[in-house]
Amino acid sequence: MSSYSSADEAYDSDEPPELELDLGKLMNRASAILKAKCTAAKKLTRGASHEIFTLQFQKAATAPESLAQAGFCCIARFTRDSSNPAKSLSEIATTRYLKRFTEIPVPEIYYHDLDPDNDIGAPVVLMEKMPGRHLHKLWENLSLEDKKSALSQIASVIAQLASLKFDQIGSLDEHGIGPLISPCFEHPKGPFQSIGEYLLSFVSAESVESPELKDLFHQTQEEIERFLALNGHAAYLQPPFCLIHADFDGQNLLFLESPDGSGLRLAGLIDFEYAYTGPLDFLYEYPIFIQDVSWSKEIYTENAVLRAHFVRAIYEALPTSDARSTFIASMNEKSFAMSGFRESFMAIKCSEETLIGSATFYIQSLQDGTGFAYSGRLDYTPERYTENGDLLPSDTTVKRETQPFLGELGMDGDQDLSK
Repeated sequence: MSSYSSADEAYDSDEPPELELDLGKLMNRASAILKAKCTAAKKLTRGASHEIFTLQFQKAATAPESLAQAGFCCIARFTRDSSNPAKSLSEIATTRYLKRFTEIPVPEIYYHDLDPDNDIGAPVVLMEKMPGRHLHKLWENLSLEDKKSALSQIASVIAQLASLKFDQIGSLDEHGIGPLISPCFEHPKGPFQSIGEYLLSFVSAESVESPELKDLFHQTQEEIERFLALNGHAAYLQPPFCLIHADFDGQNLLFLESPDGSGLRLAGLIDFEYAYTGPLDFLYEYPIFIQDVSWSKEIYTENAVLRAHFVRAIYEALPTSDARSTFIASMNEKSFAMSGFRESFMAIKCSEETLIGSATFYIQSLQDGTGFAYSGRLDYTPERYTENGDLLPSDTTVKRETQPFLGELGMDGDQDLSK
């Protein structure tokens, strides 16, 4: 969940004023809920959105098993912004859904009180303290074999998320699928019955004031409709939809060293803020840490090996031939029309000025053919795979042309080009 770290390391941030909390009442509440006496509350992190505490308990046979496994310690997460409780409720619902229907290691949610006027002082969630270290802090020092092992376990997570089937695109809540909660929306929208409705909701001309942006959004809508008319029948764009983690990166994957020296073990997947049900095409992606970037040529060769391993691992983890065929088609048919749209309009809330630059770049790149599915490496040739999940020789792919940096098009120079 947002800003939650299960590691014993503080989160660095520009710290806003502290919340005024009654820690005594927090400890009393936690004792009653977890059936073990809470003896201490220690602040772990304080970020822009949350304050995180670790709570320590006396050993008790009546406590939840997960509390005992965590050394009789849990996490208390306080939310600063109480204006959107639906976002927190969706995080909780998503975590509990995964806990119930998958084997993905996610934190147990013990209790929540999202009333901003509660007697503790802020909306609070009590959750399991997950073990492990964040993968992004381990990755560079891992051997190739350990990286492959980690990717195989991540592939298992992807396969399990793909197996969860939904008939609408939206955010999970306690009743099922509710409206989509996105950082790009002032208010939730949907749920949506099709990928066309879903994508077009991000470029609604009625939601902006600038005449120039309205026109660009109309042009973008035409491009999306044209793309879907040609490609919308693909199984990876059609229902049933799957569950997608909105920030599936190394900072949200926790790994432990196995006691027997056999390598890394996936210990936790965290941070389900803005998780949603959506098309398989947005789930079937290379993790960002094995995508090439032009300023790190020294890892090109290793990344190529790891990408092929990752695809093979997902292929083998999928349960049916149809699921495997859909996966391979999605990986082979990645396009700027989809990936460029997601980066331009679906990642963060932007000013209208920034959106004008994004829309101009998106439309021009589609029309002149310079937009590609992965933009971090300017000379990257996308891999293609056989129907059996094996990497095709590189001479079967088409060399990509050089495309301009986003900064040359008036976009924010510090945007991440590696996605």
